[in-house]
Amino acid sequence: MNTIIEVTDFSYRYNEAHEEALKKINFNVQQGDFIAVIGGNGAGKSTLCNALAGLIPNYFVGHYEGTIEIKGKSTSEVGVGELSQTVGLVFQNPFNQLSYTADTVMEELAFGLGNRGLPKEEMLKKINKVAEVVQITDLLDRNPLELSGGQVQRVALAAAIILEPEILLLDECTTQLDPVGSQQIMKTVNELNQKGMTIIMVDHDMEKVAELANRVIVLHEGRIALWDTPENVFTTPNLVDYKVSAPDYYEITKEYSPDSAILTEKTAASMLQEVLKNEDRS
Repeated sequence: MNTIIEVTDFSYRYNEAHEEALKKINFNVQQGDFIAVIGGNGAGKSTLCNALAGLIPNYFVGHYEGTIEIKGKSTSEVGVGELSQTVGLVFQNPFNQLSYTADTVMEELAFGLGNRGLPKEEMLKKINKVAEVVQITDLLDRNPLELSGGQVQRVALAAAIILEPEILLLDECTTQLDPVGSQQIMKTVNELNQKGMTIIMVDHDMEKVAELANRVIVLHEGRIALWDTPENVFTTPNLVDYKVSAPDYYEITKEYSPDSAILTEKTAASMLQEVLKNEDRS
């Protein structure tokens, strides 16, 4: 597999802040990876997303050291506009995502495509396709100002993936959605990953992280505390020291099988059913 992101000794301090938000960060991402970034409040998760998208150091004012390379190009030497052709970012607050200069959701989605000079017929095909994927077909003629938080979140995701980036950054992109809506969005994101898109997701739902990610970064006070598979991260004895916890399924099943506890809902349910059957027989 090809390395698509390389982060080397990257540190960043916001202007007028006394302490660095990120401190000597090192990791690399392979094309097609699904990386989850977890940690307590203030750990540096959103700052890392902004850095990977090139908003740091090209937009936010501050001081940085080290390098972040996307497909071999340093984010400090490439403009945000050029980076946006490779990297899509869905903000934690979806209301910051949209331009709100368009009268309809369809026009909002066409904005980025128009900047790339796509013909109108091709634009409409892409808009209708992504609207179906993200389940916002019924919103295309609506004014973005009239949408609920969950609807805006779906439109924000559609606006990011319609440009077909190779890397998609999700900074807690389901905060405005109910559990069903969140599950639908994660299904869409997983399908994009299965088709080859590299995903980097910030999330507080450990069950979701364990199910979808192939690698997990645990940030603590601006540093990488752990960088490993979900299995190795969530079985770390002192995990709570980093203000994160293992999925509930792991905590439940380790009581029955300490050496092979389960991280995800589906396998945990199967295991517990087997345990209950054995108890009934005895």
